[in-house]
Amino acid sequence: MGINSVVTAGAIASDPSDDYFMKLPQTSSHASHMQPASYFAIDENLRRALARETRATCSVDDSELPFQVHNYYSLSPLETVDIYTSGAVKQQSIKAQSISDGRHYTLDRIAGLQPGQKPELGAIDKWRQVQTPNVAHTHEAFLTHAFGDNSLVIVHDYKPLATNLASRIAEGQVPMSEAFLWSVVLQLASALSSIHVAGLAVQVLDASTVLLSPTNRVYISCGGLADVLSLHAAHSIEVAQQNDLRSIGQILRVLLNRSPDNVIAVQGQAPMVVPGRGYSPEFKELFGYLNHHVTPVVTIEDILRLA
Repeated sequence: MGINSVVTAGAIASDPSDDYFMKLPQTSSHASHMQPASYFAIDENLRRALARETRATCSVDDSELPFQVHNYYSLSPLETVDIYTSGAVKQQSIKAQSISDGRHYTLDRIAGLQPGQKPELGAIDKWRQVQTPNVAHTHEAFLTHAFGDNSLVIVHDYKPLATNLASRIAEGQVPMSEAFLWSVVLQLASALSSIHVAGLAVQVLDASTVLLSPTNRVYISCGGLADVLSLHAAHSIEVAQQNDLRSIGQILRVLLNRSPDNVIAVQGQAPMVVPGRGYSPEFKELFGYLNHHVTPVVTIEDILRLA
């Protein structure tokens, strides 16, 4: 099951009414052996996608945020999500530009830390070494009073126009196809493979901590959060990694729950979410493997085998 066919499905068709549309001459008066002007221009769909990303990156929305925090300035709010662990943790994502290199980053802020709460900032060092396409790279973590309270900030790569999967589901802005679901599974499995090889675990993986780009690229956006806040310190790394893999199944349930065809009413029990008749036997087997505890241990190798 290829990902590229799904990832590129979000390409926007040419529309002369679009603000980013650039009309180039299709014919030329030059000799036949010479190329027309349009030959030397970038593909129109790609050019407009890059223009949108540039505009999203460089724009700064009005807000009550401070102008500068640590080594970052021009702060602009992105979104706020509730991350559910033993209790809800509210995370505010903020776009900002670095004084050091001029690049834009996402500052993930956890507000209102208690005076006696001491985050393990050193835990971010191992996350900094994780380099994989489907993880928003973690750069640093620091404490600050610039927001008027005691806040923890974890700095990740900024992904232009990407928003959390939970909000995209709530707004009905995700594809309904099986190909898209396979794409999500494989991208998350690829990301978790690199994270687990590094001896780490996400521990708070769900639809709110996964970013989805306009081209259906998936990114895990919360690297280091659980380790810095010691949210699941009592769990062994093996248990935490198993929970990560089981979380892929939970994300699939949230995606499938959008359609009544995938929900079965059971008398006296909560409705069950299962793939409907339109899904392939292979996908149904994968869903059962991730959700029904048919084996005591879930492995990335088995996920890839079922794919």
